[in-house]
Amino acid sequence: METGLFSPMIADTVLILVGVISLVALVGISYNYSLMFNARGKIAKIEALEQELKTLQRELKELKSQMVKYQFKEAAPIDKGVPKSAVNTAAAGAAESPLKQEVWQAFVDDYNNLARSMDVPKADKACESFVRNNRLHLLICVEPSDTENGGGTPLYAPVDEVELSNFWAWQVPGKADVFVVVPNPLVEYNEELHNHKGMKETFASNYEKGNFKQLQVKLPAQFTQRLGAWKIVQPGVIKVQ
Repeated sequence: METGLFSPMIADTVLILVGVISLVALVGISYNYSLMFNARGKIAKIEALEQELKTLQRELKELKSQMVKYQFKEAAPIDKGVPKSAVNTAAAGAAESPLKQEVWQAFVDDYNNLARSMDVPKADKACESFVRNNRLHLLICVEPSDTENGGGTPLYAPVDEVELSNFWAWQVPGKADVFVVVPNPLVEYNEELHNHKGMKETFASNYEKGNFKQLQVKLPAQFTQRLGAWKIVQPGVIKVQ
């Protein structure tokens, strides 16, 4: 009969040590899993809070837009612009001819370069700088069709925040009341914007359905602004992509 490799006492000790090590390892693994699940739970909570914040920001933006629309409609005629009869008289007496391309091409080229960069960090800051450097007027369409006054001309109103605006108006040099207009590139182009916020009245486009975060201006819209009243003279052309 062969002698055992270890004495019974040593063998028992080794078994006890193996058991202790196994138990410690099991506790360590359980602890690590607990930490991992806790981390996942915290990440899920953070993501939920971020999503809720984005929803609140969208709702706040929409509420501010509705306030601008309400204030515009409730304002005195001088605040809305000239009365309807005066607008018609001015429009009939001063038809605007289309602008030459060289007048607006450099501005549109700079704008398109900006619009291609909306997926980079701090795109909103770049837009604010562009608006400030080019002294742009910020607009929204408060009534895609002026049904209250029996006409089909959209009504536009100024806003004072880039994130609230849907249109940017650049004054043509040497023409105090003539502007070229481009869309706000920060705003996602979707069905709501196209059908209900004046975009299809202001620009012809290749849009059919879906959501798009990039666009290109092929031809800017042409507006006039007289006594506070913004009027579209010629629609523009854009491409969403």
